[in-house]
Amino acid sequence: VICAVCAVTFAGKAVSGVAEQKKQAQAAYYEAYYEEEVDDRPLVCIDAGHGGSDCGADYAGTYEKDETLLIARLVKRHLESVGVKVLMTRDADTYLGLDERVEICNNASCDVLVSIHRNLYEDDPSINGVVFLAEAITTRLDAIAGIKSRGVKGGSMTDSEEDYRLNLNTRCVSCLVELGFMSNANDNRLITEKPEETASAISDGIMEYLNSRK
Repeated sequence: VICAVCAVTFAGKAVSGVAEQKKQAQAAYYEAYYEEEVDDRPLVCIDAGHGGSDCGADYAGTYEKDETLLIARLVKRHLESVGVKVLMTRDADTYLGLDERVEICNNASCDVLVSIHRNLYEDDPSINGVVFLAEAITTRLDAIAGIKSRGVKGGSMTDSEEDYRLNLNTRCVSCLVELGFMSNANDNRLITEKPEETASAISDGIMEYLNSRK
């Protein structure tokens, strides 16, 4: 499994100004969110992996950061339509470090964190399948025709005994969803042909978990 990180260098005051505006807008979003009146609805944190100068996996001119944000926004819409409060770690093409994402989730006392990613293995495009860390989401994604489930796994890709930093340091139930391999044409259908089904599967899995706590 390869997770390519694109190092992008920004040059010029104009680009720097745009980046600063995005950062200020993101800060304003969190500030306004935390000032909202507290209610007893469950709060779900949706984390779109990578962003900004961190492109994530890069395959055939497509960036992981864009696809994770697309699905994250759709999951947010599905959850809000059934009355769940949603906090996005990012809602634009902005860079956030892992510790910043953890802080956003913990400061808001979220009930659930779901971090959305994709896989890449260029050496063998035949390798496919969805890897994720939650039974409830697994069941829903299994139902999308033609998509191979790789099962629920603990730990990380490189060490089954060592959690990802987001899973380790957030104070709520959390899982990381890997939406198939960008190097596999069939897996890409989750994003290119069935983004609504994919987002619905994730949000329905989250709802199953939330309802199980009642």
